[in-house]
This record gives sequence, structure tokens and C-alpha cells, in this order.
Amino acid sequence: MINSNNVSDSVGSADYRSVHGYLAGGLCLLGVGLNVVNAIVWSKQELKTCTNFLLTVLAFADGLSLFFYFVYVTYFFIVSGPSKLTYHSKSGMYTVVICFHEFIAFHTFSNWLIISLAIFRYLGVCHNKISKQYCTRWRAKVTVLSVLTATSLATVPFYLYYEVYQSTNPDVNGYWIRKTLFVETNIVYQTVLLWLYGVVFKVLPSLAMIGFCLIMIHKIRQAKQRNHTLHRESHPSQIASQRYKRSTLMLVIIVSIYFLTELPVGIMAFLSGLEGGECHFFYFLLYSHVGDIIDLTALLNSCLNFFVYIAMCSRFRNTFIRLVKMCLRNSLCVHKPPFIN
Repeated sequence: MINSNNVSDSVGSADYRSVHGYLAGGLCLLGVGLNVVNAIVWSKQELKTCTNFLLTVLAFADGLSLFFYFVYVTYFFIVSGPSKLTYHSKSGMYTVVICFHEFIAFHTFSNWLIISLAIFRYLGVCHNKISKQYCTRWRAKVTVLSVLTATSLATVPFYLYYEVYQSTNPDVNGYWIRKTLFVETNIVYQTVLLWLYGVVFKVLPSLAMIGFCLIMIHKIRQAKQRNHTLHRESHPSQIASQRYKRSTLMLVIIVSIYFLTELPVGIMAFLSGLEGGECHFFYFLLYSHVGDIIDLTALLNSCLNFFVYIAMCSRFRNTFIRLVKMCLRNSLCVHKPPFIN
């Protein structure tokens, strides 16, 4: 995570930072590729439902967040270095600030998309009649637009936090990042940002998703008990029921991954904000040591969905295998030498 101080405060931190760029960059490239695959598969005609539309947009959001982090980490950790003592151009530091802000924006967008998915699935599991009426593709598109607008507005205050300035260090005639004058002179603004980041971006989404998932798990268990008791379902309806349960459990796993990776960061930010005054600067000092590792958990959160889909969703898996076979067949046809009599 960006820190305005010299960030090589300890040997352990410096040792890890020497490999963070390559590790995070490789993870970003892998994640972008996997999310492109996710988007292609979910957008296929046979999978076009309101839930799968949201999953397609989620793949684009995760892919974009990983792309911006890749640009950030490539320049800041591989091309140059995360230190004041390293020369940085003005354009390079603006690239760092913009890409990192966009990473936060798209990551937040994807987090609230997961909440939207949980709400759609909750309605489908607990209020089936309402779901058929309201959970349509048109409403899914309205949901995406609403979430995008809300998260874009919510991330605007963070753009006022950092500014690029020319270093006064006589040994390095370059540029670096610091808090803006507005932020320096408004301590309350810094505290509110920590609360916004901790509660609105992390804690609140985590608690909401866990609440929805617990209700859905309870409903699934009730349905399973009824099926075992009554034994009245025909074979086709049992298959449909099992598929529906698997898709719901798939969403529960996605939410659980989000919960484990995002909630600790949110609690840390919120508690730092509760300290008030400059005490919350502990949050940024702490992040100068472990922020990069915590960033890796956010990157993993954006990469793992593909493996969850493959393991839990037979329709996704079958469509993916069919597309791979089609690509291999087309590739073989292109490279096949022409037949000569």
C-alpha cells in the first residue's frame, strides 16, 4: 500500500519488498487471465440469467482492479523502487497514485457486486415468488449501474488524500507522495476517511454478506430435511434442486473468501479511526510494514473465483470445457497443412 514515508523500516520488510513486485505482478497477470475466462464463459447465451450477468460484470471489475494494481506494482516495485531515495519522475508518481486509487475503486465495486449477488440469491432461496418478479436481467443492469455510481462517489474523497511533490532531497532530484495540505490541516477528515474505508468498504459489506449467507444456508438445510422426510420429488426436480443448492453454496464460498480477506483490514482501519487525532497515523505506519502482504490477500480474493466456479458449478465447467475444445479444434485446423494429391 502507498505510504508517504520511507518504507524500508526493517530488514524483514525490505527483504519482502524486494520480491513483492514480482509476486504481486505475477498474481495480477494470472488473475486478469482467469477473470477474462470467467467473463467469456458467463456471457454465453446458454448461461444468460440475471445472476450470471452479475457474475460477468464481477469478472470485469476484478480484472480491471488487478490490471490497475499490476501497473502500479510494476512501476513502483520493479521499474523503480518504493523509496524516497529512488528517482521517480512526475508522470511515474501520478501513475502510482491514479492506479492505486482505481484499484481501490474497482475492488470496492466488485465487493458491493458480491453483496448484490447475495441479495439476488437470497430472494431466490427465501422468497421465490418475489425473485421471479424482481430478479430480472433489466434489474440486474440497473443494480450494476447503481452500484457503480455509488462506489464511484464513495471513493472520490480518497483522491484528495495524496499529492505528488518534487523532493527537496539534494541527492535525489525526483518526485514523491505526501498528504495534501487540506488533509494535513483537517485531522477529522483523515479520521472520517478511515471510518469510510473501514466500515463502508469493508466491515459493513462483510457483515451483510455473512448475514445473507447464514440465512440461505439455513433455508438449504430446511429444504434438505424436507426432501429426506417426504421423498416426493421426481428425479428431474431433484437434479434441478441439487444444481440450485450447489450454485447457492458456490456464492457462499465466494462470500466466505471475501469475509476472511477483507474484514480484518476493515476492523483495523475502523479502530485506528476511533483513536482520533494523529493517533490514526498508526494505521499508515503499520501498513508500511504489512500493507503489501494485505494487498496480496485482496489480489487473491479477485483471483480465486475461477477455481470456485470450476469446482462448484457444472454449467460453468461444461461450458468452459466446450470452449477450450473449440479453441483447440480451431487452432489445429489453422495449423493443419493443406492436403496435396
